[in-house]
Amino acid sequence: MLNFSKSKYCLAWQCPKLLWLSKYKPEEKTPNTSLESRFEKGNEVGDLAMRLFGDYTEVTAFKEDGKLDLEKMRQLTQEYIKNGVENICEASFNFEGLYCAVDILHKENGGYAIYEVKSSTHASHIYSVDIAYQKYVLEHCGVTVSGTYLICINPEYILGDELNLQEFFQIIDMSAEVNDELQNVPSLLKKAAQIYALKEEPEKDIGAWCRDPYNCDFWDYCTKKLPTPNVFNLYRINFKKALNHYYSGQISFEELINDNSITNPKQLRQMVHYLSPQEPEIDKDNVREFLETLSYPIYFLDFETMQPVVPEFKGTKPYAQIPFQYSLHYIKYEGGPLLHKEFLAESGTNPLRPIAEHLCQDIPKNV
Repeated sequence: MLNFSKSKYCLAWQCPKLLWLSKYKPEEKTPNTSLESRFEKGNEVGDLAMRLFGDYTEVTAFKEDGKLDLEKMRQLTQEYIKNGVENICEASFNFEGLYCAVDILHKENGGYAIYEVKSSTHASHIYSVDIAYQKYVLEHCGVTVSGTYLICINPEYILGDELNLQEFFQIIDMSAEVNDELQNVPSLLKKAAQIYALKEEPEKDIGAWCRDPYNCDFWDYCTKKLPTPNVFNLYRINFKKALNHYYSGQISFEELINDNSITNPKQLRQMVHYLSPQEPEIDKDNVREFLETLSYPIYFLDFETMQPVVPEFKGTKPYAQIPFQYSLHYIKYEGGPLLHKEFLAESGTNPLRPIAEHLCQDIPKNV
């Protein structure tokens, strides 16, 4: 019996080798520093979405060791469905080892609708894959699925005096996409079972699936035999273009140079300097021309921003970049000392006006 979850199903959809490595060689993953932040944002958005349809019942349960009690959650879900509970969050199901937890199971139209919650601002095909797996499991557990929806963030929402959940979220009907993807579930599950049964690592070359829909955590592992540096290390190279060079056998810097296939000046300079180490290349004329445009006092400004997924300050949007700190070095006159000023907003307060006012004070107009 295949013990599976919707996250594993999505891995199988992206790349069978990714699924196998996740099970048998998880230690080969490259640590993803942004993953924890992404999970935190998702949890925050998920908690808010639970309140979209009014009162709700959450079935999350834990064992004494702190791990999720999946069987208890499944039992509670069945009990709540039997009792006609209108909104069940983290509703849990298990069909022959296929497990899933539905973000929001909402009673409507003679059945229950699946509402998948994401912290993104738009629909993506992988969400259809995710929801199709859930619908497959629920229907095999005897649930009448009356609809399939995506709850995501409205990027045009502007925070007023308080957060308006109905305006902050947008609900997208995914029925057509999900029903199309639903047809692929049985064959993909069969393929996943075959992958899990393999004792040897499956052969799978790198490709578009390494970045679509998500960056693969095993990229370093799967490319460890490539020369270093290689085409994927070129400055700002498009991944699809890099793959085309890779498939054509133009992988190392030497091969790329000899083939004359790279025309971007900065990428050419990068390869030349690596293959023939030399003194740093400085365009003195352009530097001199730029310096001549400057006049004292000279200011050097560095600032930091945050991007809260849920707007915290009136007049701001989801994911807006909010500056909250800056460091300002300056020189008043030629040969003068390097001086410093700084600003850090008070935690929990709207920093937009204070930081603007301090900048106006620290960098006077027409100086």
